[in-house]
Amino acid sequence: MDDFFSDGFHDSDMPIGWTEKDWFAYLKKSESEISKFAAAYTVNRLRGKTLDEIAKMVGWQIPLEDSEPQAYQNCESEEMEADFSDEPWTLLNHPVYIITRALLKCLQEHLGRVIEETKAESTLVWNISKTIAETSMFMALAANSTDLSEDLLARCNYKMSSLKLNEILAKISQLPLPESEHGRERMRRINNIIFDLRQLCLNMAESYGIENNR
Repeated sequence: MDDFFSDGFHDSDMPIGWTEKDWFAYLKKSESEISKFAAAYTVNRLRGKTLDEIAKMVGWQIPLEDSEPQAYQNCESEEMEADFSDEPWTLLNHPVYIITRALLKCLQEHLGRVIEETKAESTLVWNISKTIAETSMFMALAANSTDLSEDLLARCNYKMSSLKLNEILAKISQLPLPESEHGRERMRRINNIIFDLRQLCLNMAESYGIENNR
């Protein structure tokens, strides 16, 4: 196992004392936070909580007014809090990255079950999957652009994300309607997730537009 983490490469930008094994643990922690947020969203969205409220609850407050790098903003947590407070700042612990990846994870889970039930046509499934991947890319680029202080680039990427989400909505409307109540409920959740993602992207784009007009 040690050989896997020791391939002879050296990165001078690594935090002092960090090894490749530490970075792998960091990657796993990011995935864990995404899963934690997805679970909290699934439960609390049904209870009427907004995306903003859930983000604060889990410790990943949406940085609409403050784009300064920070692993997460400290807040009163009702159930849990993020576990990234003293880690190096990268895209993997950017609040918007965590939140959007979590929501996309929920979207893919529900969509997969609907596709399985409805036996949707393969070409349509491929087109939806491709558009989701493009959306994920634009969202990641948007979050990364803020770290590069390229606010207008971030704004463009958020706008592209919202356009792709509109495409997903249009393509999902072509899926056969599930016959089961569980399937129909999943379709409602899918639409709610897309609307939450789109509203987040529009709010972020507007936020960076305001910053550049000051």
